[in-house]
Amino acid sequence: MAARTKRIFISDIHLGDERSMEESPHHYCWVKDNISVLEKFLKEQREAPDVKEMVILGDLFDTWLIPVKFDPLTSFEKICLNPANQSIMANLNALIESGIKLIYVPGNHDMAMDFPGISAMKLSVQKQFPGINCLFSDEEPLGRYNIGTLLAEHGNRYCLFNGPDTWAKPNCFLPLGYFIARIIAHYALNHGQELNYRHILGNFINGISGTPDILKNMFIAIAAEGDLKPNDSINTKGIPGYPAMMTVDEIGEQFSNLVEDWSKEPGNIDWKTAGEGDLGSLWLAASRQFQGGKQIVIFGHTHKPEMHLDQGVDPGDEIPPWEKPSATIYANSGAWVDRGKYGCTYVETEEVEKERRYYVRLKKYPGNNCINEGFVLM
Repeated sequence: MAARTKRIFISDIHLGDERSMEESPHHYCWVKDNISVLEKFLKEQREAPDVKEMVILGDLFDTWLIPVKFDPLTSFEKICLNPANQSIMANLNALIESGIKLIYVPGNHDMAMDFPGISAMKLSVQKQFPGINCLFSDEEPLGRYNIGTLLAEHGNRYCLFNGPDTWAKPNCFLPLGYFIARIIAHYALNHGQELNYRHILGNFINGISGTPDILKNMFIAIAAEGDLKPNDSINTKGIPGYPAMMTVDEIGEQFSNLVEDWSKEPGNIDWKTAGEGDLGSLWLAASRQFQGGKQIVIFGHTHKPEMHLDQGVDPGDEIPPWEKPSATIYANSGAWVDRGKYGCTYVETEEVEKERRYYVRLKKYPGNNCINEGFVLM
């Protein structure tokens, strides 16, 4: 029997509730067609003789992608009851029953909204997947997978608009990114396509705009791209600490001090680096983790699969580049969403003791083709 030496890291599946898949006028969920693709992938991993763990790095569920006029989702219940998601639920449970460890780290789209919500969501996941290991922090809606010199998490904690916001609203963690996601869903429902809003974020982060109300104006500009006026309302019914409705203008005002608040928090990366994370690059944030002794860092969140190999180790003799060990490796697991630019991707790690090598591979599915590969010395 083959030794079980591999860990599989996937993220950003974004299972939605039943209404998100309805064609009225357009569906707004991010994963529908790829559910069958993921089902096959999970079956393959379950039957693989060398896989010992599967780690879900957040955004398995999506409670953020809700059109602005719809009632928000404040739990996973309706997502779990969606008939379209049952095959994924069943296959994840079958994975556990097969003896493979299933580990779950929360992301931003499946984060808790307040402190009581952390334990509630953790219990919900454990109920749906008996035997799963939920790495939810008790103090914040985040989690980390730590084992030896490897660190893995969703990555949203390093993003200005998607990290848990503890300043704008007492006892509620929802960041500005939550409301941007609501606008994205509103636009997709009405137009059947993705909202192009990143250029507005880019203008803000790169300092092109410079008014005192820059963040509020940025949010209003994104809302305008999504066909919403400043006095249009967003349904916030049931969200802890929020009224039943808030206008676009009111939400923009609520987060107007985000940069100042972020910069005052001890231990935070600088806000510009955090802004780069929102634009799709978490490499700088990942590189900070190597200072704490980690050799391998794996994130999700950006939906952009990538690998950075720091081949600073000198093996002595001349060897081919693919045989050269790295001092550190950063990998991003990508996503499984239908309209993903890069297809369905994941990260695989493998410990080969006889070679003293810890491999990291970025792969694409179907085919399990290796996009990039590196290793650190064990």
